[in-house]
Amino acid sequence: MEINDLVIFKTVVTEGSISKAANVLGYVQPHLTERIKRLEQELDTPLLHRSNKGVTTLPSGDVLVDYANRILNLVDEAKHEIKRTQALPYRIATSPSILSSYVSKRISGTFMKYELTIENSSQLYSLLRNQRLDMVITYGTYADSDFQQVGSHTISMGLQKAKGKTIVDYAKEYFFVSQDQQCPFRKRTIDFMEKNHIPKEQLHPLDSFSLIQEFISEGKGIAFLPIKDDQLDRVEDVEAENLSVHFYTMRESGREIPADLLP
Repeated sequence: MEINDLVIFKTVVTEGSISKAANVLGYVQPHLTERIKRLEQELDTPLLHRSNKGVTTLPSGDVLVDYANRILNLVDEAKHEIKRTQALPYRIATSPSILSSYVSKRISGTFMKYELTIENSSQLYSLLRNQRLDMVITYGTYADSDFQQVGSHTISMGLQKAKGKTIVDYAKEYFFVSQDQQCPFRKRTIDFMEKNHIPKEQLHPLDSFSLIQEFISEGKGIAFLPIKDDQLDRVEDVEAENLSVHFYTMRESGREIPADLLP
C-alpha cells in the first residue's frame, strides 16, 4: 500500500465519484479505478459501493478512510517537522585552531545559518555522540559505527614567529601551546622541544588560541600553528607539515550538510 493510494482513496470518498476525483487529482479515470481495485485486492475486501450516482463506502471502506486520515495527517506532520528541523541553525563543534584557519573563512558570509561550539579535542566526540551537534570538525579520527565521515581537509602547520622577526634563539624563546592535551600543535611542540633539548620551563600553556597568536605577533614567543602568512611569519628552518582535518556527522542524522561548509 502506497501513500498515494491512500490519497486517491480519500479523494474518491470525499468527491463521491471516481471521475470527479480524477479531475481533482489530475489523473485519468482508468488509473484511479485500477488503484482502487489494487487496494481492494491487497486488503482482500471490497471498499466501495459503485452505482450510477457515484460511490459510497462499505464498512471496510469506512475503516480505511479513518486510518487514511490518520496516516496522511502523520505524513503532513512529518513533512512539517522535517522542514522545521532543516530551518534550524546547523550545529558545528570544532577546535579553536580549525575555527580560525578553516571554518571562519567558509561561513563568513552565511554565519547566521550556523551555531558554533568551540571545544577542546577531547570534548568533541561526546558532543556528537550525545547528538547535541550536527557535525564535528576535528583532527581526530573516530571508529564509531554510528558516525559518518563526510569530508576531509588539510591544514599546513609550521613554527610561527612575529612578522619581521629575524632572529629566533630557541634557548631563549617561550613556546606557547594550548591547554588541550590532544591538540596536535601541542604534541608537535613538545616533540620539537624534546628533540632539540629545550627545557620544559620554556613551555607556556595558554587557554586561548587567539591569545597565543597575539603574544607571538608581539614577539613574546613562538608556537606551532596553522600557517597564515598574513599575520605571522614561519620559521623557515623548521619544515612545514600537513595536518588532516575530518568532518563527522551522525550516520542517521537526516540533516542536509550546507554546501559552503565542506571543502
